[in-house]
Amino acid sequence: MRFIACGASVIGPRHRDLGEPNQDAMVLAGCRGGWIATVADGLGSRARSDLGARSACQVTRRILRATSSNFGLPATLPLIHQRWLEAIAPTTPRDAATTLLLCSVTDLGEVHAAQLGDGLLLVKCAGEFRRITPERAAYGNQTWALESTHLQDKWSWTRGRFTEPGDGVVLMTDGVADDLEPAHLADFFDALYQDLSARNRRRGRRWLQSELNDWATPLHSDDKTLVAIFRTSE
Repeated sequence: MRFIACGASVIGPRHRDLGEPNQDAMVLAGCRGGWIATVADGLGSRARSDLGARSACQVTRRILRATSSNFGLPATLPLIHQRWLEAIAPTTPRDAATTLLLCSVTDLGEVHAAQLGDGLLLVKCAGEFRRITPERAAYGNQTWALESTHLQDKWSWTRGRFTEPGDGVVLMTDGVADDLEPAHLADFFDALYQDLSARNRRRGRRWLQSELNDWATPLHSDDKTLVAIFRTSE
C-alpha cells in the first residue's frame, strides 16, 4: 500500500510581529511502512505553550512508535499525559498547556486517531468521510488541553482502515480549522488529496507551506499547522 504524507507548520503574523515563537508544533514520521503524525497548539495565554506543544508531539511520537499495530489508543492516552508532564518539568503544566491531535497509520492502512481540545480531526475510511472533532460547546477561547490532570472523557478518538485511494486522515490546528466552512469539510478533504497526490512529498510540503503562509482569510493572525496522510494506491 502506498501513501502520500505531508505536513507544515507556519508562524502566524501576530507572533511574527511580536517576535514570539510559533506556539504550534507537529511531527510527521515514517514507522514500519506506515506513518505517525502529531499536531499541537499551545494555549496562547500561557508563558511556555511552545514548549508544551513541542513536548506533546515528541512524547507522542515516541510512545506510538513503541506500540504494536493492535494497540488500544484510549488506553495509551494516560501514558502520553504522564510522559508529557515529565518532559516539561520543571515548567508547570499550566504554563505549558497545549491541545493535541495524533494519529498512527500502519502499513496495512489501519488508522488510530485522537484529539484533545481545539482544531480538527478528519478521517475517510472506505470512502466514508467523518469529522471526529465534536462541535465546539465551550465559550470564546475556552478549550480542553494537556494540563495537570488527565481528562480521559474530554478526548475524542476513532479507528478504521484505509481501503480506497483517497482514504486518509487530516489533523489541523484552529488557525486553519476556524476558517473552514463546516458544510464544506468533505470538499476540503478531497481537494487536499487531489493537490497532494499530484506532488511528491517535498513538493507537497512546499506547496502546503506556501498555502498556509498566504492564507486567504483577511486579517488572519494565528499560527497554522496541518498534517495529511492519504492512501494513494495498493
